[in-house]
Amino acid sequence: MDMDADIMRHIRPPSPDMANARARLAQADGGTPAIVGNWGVREKESNIIVGRALLRWLADDSSVEIGYRLNKICWGKGYASELAQRIVVHGFETLRLPAICGVYHPANLASRRVLEKCGMVDAGTTNTHGGSAKPVMRITATD
Repeated sequence: MDMDADIMRHIRPPSPDMANARARLAQADGGTPAIVGNWGVREKESNIIVGRALLRWLADDSSVEIGYRLNKICWGKGYASELAQRIVVHGFETLRLPAICGVYHPANLASRRVLEKCGMVDAGTTNTHGGSAKPVMRITATD
């Protein structure tokens, strides 16, 4: 997925090769302080890994952010919404986070809809992703 330009178009430039993709995954699995949770996502029916989800601190340490990506074969099936909702519940019930945010690319309306289905509302913008202002949505534990 890290090498697929379609999947990565709203996240970051795709990895140029498998070695680079593996190195980025190993870096994330290394437990950098920003990562709160990092999960592979399996499809229930096939048990095949079809995506990745995470909770991590934003670069400015202002909030914990949810992130997710799915293989294209899973797009349009509701998996992203189901996954994001479960991650949000885990963040509140297990990790006892006070709030969770989602940062999305303005052109990625599907991701915005996923965040809305998690109960998130508009919370301004952030420059923590690539230096340009991107919309942020947020939900608190009391919400």
